[in-house]
Amino acid sequence: MKPLSADTPLEVERIWLDEIRKKGPGLQLRRMIELSSFCRQSAREAVRRAHPEATEAERDEILLRELYGDEVDARRVVELRRQHGYYDSQP
Repeated sequence: MKPLSADTPLEVERIWLDEIRKKGPGLQLRRMIELSSFCRQSAREAVRRAHPEATEAERDEILLRELYGDEVDARRVVELRRQHGYYDSQP
């Protein structure tokens, strides 16, 4: 088995993974959702700090452009969100 982390001994990693597997797929799914949510919130916060003057819609466009590399699609998503009332009366 190849180590997943450079700073964790292989035996410790093996024990950790065995314990996760024992707890079943429900726990694994919950952890995945928690980590995904954490990453999403961290990315939003980083964009907010980098662009404090931007509206929520502008920050979303910046984030989508960074995540997916497509400026046109990022604008489309933000426009669709505006049309569906996602943003509270922002320009």
